[in-house]
Amino acid sequence: MTRRFYFGVLVIMLSLVHGWHNDAKSAPIASPPKAQPAQAPYAMAQAEFAKGNWDKAAPLYKKHLRSFPTDFRAWNQLAASYYHSGQVKASLDTLQRIEKQTPDKSFNYFYQGMCIAVLGSEKEATRYWEYAAYWQDEFGAKATYELATSNYRSGDDMKARQWLSTYLQKFPRGPEAQSAKDLLKSLTENKKQDNVAGFDRPDPELTIYKYHPWSLFKLPHFWQVQLGGLNTESTGYEPVRAANGTGALVRPATSDLAMVVNASIGVGPIRQKSATSFAGYTYKQKWLMELPGILSWFDDGLSLDSFPLRGDMLERSHQFFGDMRRQMSANLFLGAYARLEFSRLGSSFFPSPDESSLKVVTPQTDTQLLIPWAGWSWSPTMRSMFSLYLRKEIHNQSPEHSNKTYDLTGATGDPAISLTLTHSMDFPQQRLETTIDIFQYEFIYNDYWLDYTRRGVVIGADYNIYKGIGASAILGYYSDDYKLPHIKTGGCGSDAPAADDATPGSCPRSDTGTMLQIGLYYNKSANMRIEGSYTMVENSSNLKVYSGGKNTYWLTATWAFPGTKRVSRMTERFADVAFTKDAEQ
Repeated sequence: MTRRFYFGVLVIMLSLVHGWHNDAKSAPIASPPKAQPAQAPYAMAQAEFAKGNWDKAAPLYKKHLRSFPTDFRAWNQLAASYYHSGQVKASLDTLQRIEKQTPDKSFNYFYQGMCIAVLGSEKEATRYWEYAAYWQDEFGAKATYELATSNYRSGDDMKARQWLSTYLQKFPRGPEAQSAKDLLKSLTENKKQDNVAGFDRPDPELTIYKYHPWSLFKLPHFWQVQLGGLNTESTGYEPVRAANGTGALVRPATSDLAMVVNASIGVGPIRQKSATSFAGYTYKQKWLMELPGILSWFDDGLSLDSFPLRGDMLERSHQFFGDMRRQMSANLFLGAYARLEFSRLGSSFFPSPDESSLKVVTPQTDTQLLIPWAGWSWSPTMRSMFSLYLRKEIHNQSPEHSNKTYDLTGATGDPAISLTLTHSMDFPQQRLETTIDIFQYEFIYNDYWLDYTRRGVVIGADYNIYKGIGASAILGYYSDDYKLPHIKTGGCGSDAPAADDATPGSCPRSDTGTMLQIGLYYNKSANMRIEGSYTMVENSSNLKVYSGGKNTYWLTATWAFPGTKRVSRMTERFADVAFTKDAEQ
């Protein structure tokens, strides 16, 4: 019985191994089974591919590959569909993944070279075209001609002549034979042609708007939707008077929960010769929530009578922004960024908790921002930028807190201006991006006691850990010098209560602060990002009552087109790196 059992197991295992071996040998056969009907996904994909309908061919290839995952010819053609539709990185990833399995090596290497060239590394691309040129087939011919034109454009006439001659020897009747003869003749006669092009290379800037499934229309545009939540914990000193009549400073802590909804849409970038511009609109919403109200809501069986989201705690803003820049030389860029923002509090739909009929929207602030800037590109991975920061914020409910960061005429005293110097360095091999900002901001209020000058530095880094998983960090320091001293009884640095007959004195105010932000993100794709972060801001003052801290925890999910990283650079083109304090401080 035991021997028969083991013998049966052995026979089954040998059968499985034999079947696997046969499958492995047949895996590289790219053509699909003949039993498929004429209108099977593969045949339909081939027809759309031949017509140049890359966006229609790609989903059909994917549908076919779900049933035939070892059809490596279809994988190649899916990658080619990605390439022609502008999804160059997706194409390269697919080609590299199946490079060893595919029987169509010349096809694979030719398109790998094309992808790498479009991504900006022509020299590395030639290595793949040289691999493909070993084959004497259609894509071996294309790779040979692409090598010839690439060297022709770069000025390496010897290599260009070599590859043109090779093409004519191997493919004397090839589609590019006449063009190869003309180019070879121009080299012989030393009359080089201008604008010599190889095979068409898609411009991701244009094709992505035509073919990407998330594109809204064919003109350059962008959009973003972001959902999330945050928790802010704040601490600050405030005076209290005890029962025995003495005063003291206490540091109470507050905690705020909020639901966040952000959305953006815009047009651009629109390029005309050396100029580039884009413009858009962003809606930002922060809905504060009270934890006791949320817990009560759950305890009350999710009753609408105890709905935790209060209409009077809904904060939102509307932002209209635009950016224009011009390349003045190979290294010098000039530009300007502008933004108008209108902030509101309350809701005309959700009532306040005290009065169900009270649905009021209150204007909070109107903000204007203009940033003229000049940039210098030292290399493809190193840039510097000098910018002015001209910002005016009008507080509709408390005009004394209205402020601006410039005074070019000196109407409020000496002329004042705010500026920033930024230097960015990328390290592609280490998957690291770094930025340093050095700034001086003037904050000029309607209330002179609040005026101050802020000087500081912010250092940021972004590191791609592995396949879409990354980490970011920001470290900042600032120093605030207030224009007018504060009137205080008792010692300037003392928090002990002053005597009732103490003489008021003048105490200059000087603050220092630090900021730390740590984030972790996951890019599920170029269009979807999940991110969590922690931000700490600590303000210290020689007048202890103005010291305080804030800790903020964020968790957000973002969907964007053409990509989350790219859209964030346009919608948050110039972030307020000064991380300003509340006006009351």
